[in-house]
Amino acid sequence: MRDSQSLLEQLLAFAPERITVADVHGMLGTAGDQRLTSLVKHLVQRNAAAALDELNTTAQEGVDVALLIEQLFGYFRDCMVAAVGCPAETFLYASTASSNDVIEAGQKFGLQTILAVMQILDQALSRLKYSTQSRILAELALVRIATWKTWSSCRS
Repeated sequence: MRDSQSLLEQLLAFAPERITVADVHGMLGTAGDQRLTSLVKHLVQRNAAAALDELNTTAQEGVDVALLIEQLFGYFRDCMVAAVGCPAETFLYASTASSNDVIEAGQKFGLQTILAVMQILDQALSRLKYSTQSRILAELALVRIATWKTWSSCRS
């Protein structure tokens, strides 16, 4: 509770007029829905270069790379839920505004691919805890996802 109160006080100092979602993301070092959706679209398109460029832009905006990988893990959890046929109400991480994007990504990737993507992200998250090379580990995970050879055969 104290942590929440402290964060709220910091937000009020940071944005005394009106607190926006962008303010919260900026203070926490997390990415917004549009940034996550854009990154996932590059992964769906198997465009590793665009995904790395998106990661670079995101990091330059002050987003913590390790938190971005955590957010992607949650995003793909919701994609998995969508891929098995659950409604958007069961999403835990996606906002209402991005639920259609999550459903579309889940359909395009397919369940088997999503499971593989989540394993890649889980491995990256485990390694991030003990490494000073978070950026490189995040890049490695994104390139592995974008270039995973068998995922195109798992779409159906």
